[in-house]
Amino acid sequence: MKPGSLLIPIISALLITSTLMVVSCSKNNTGKPTLSLESISQTVAVQDSMRAMFKFTAGKLLSNGWFSSIRIRTNHDTLTDASGADTLSWQIPSFSASSGEMRYSLPWYGYLAESAQENDTFVFKFFVMTSDSVFSDTITSPKVVVLYQ
Repeated sequence: MKPGSLLIPIISALLITSTLMVVSCSKNNTGKPTLSLESISQTVAVQDSMRAMFKFTAGKLLSNGWFSSIRIRTNHDTLTDASGADTLSWQIPSFSASSGEMRYSLPWYGYLAESAQENDTFVFKFFVMTSDSVFSDTITSPKVVVLYQ
């Protein structure tokens, strides 16, 4: 038996294994959209708005899909002025890009300001859903403080 004869099957096995690993670890952007939070207002002054910037990929799948936001109040005191539903959803307009940015804004007055006595603290969860009901991963924001005065 030649000394190099064992080397060829070992190299072949390593190449096949590494090829399978690369193929199986590559992301498939054809079925699941991705959403990332690029920035968010962590302090919202009186009469201002919370603003968030998102980036997305697999955008062709998001055309006519849905964007959702879930508000989670972390204060321990009871609400003095409850304002609106905690889960909000909007239909994403029709577009043809495969990636892009989304801007999202919530007003202080009428939605974020829920207490006339103290600052409010919230955490938000965001996700998108395709028109075929395929969900992105859920993104959790850092704490957002809404000033009452």
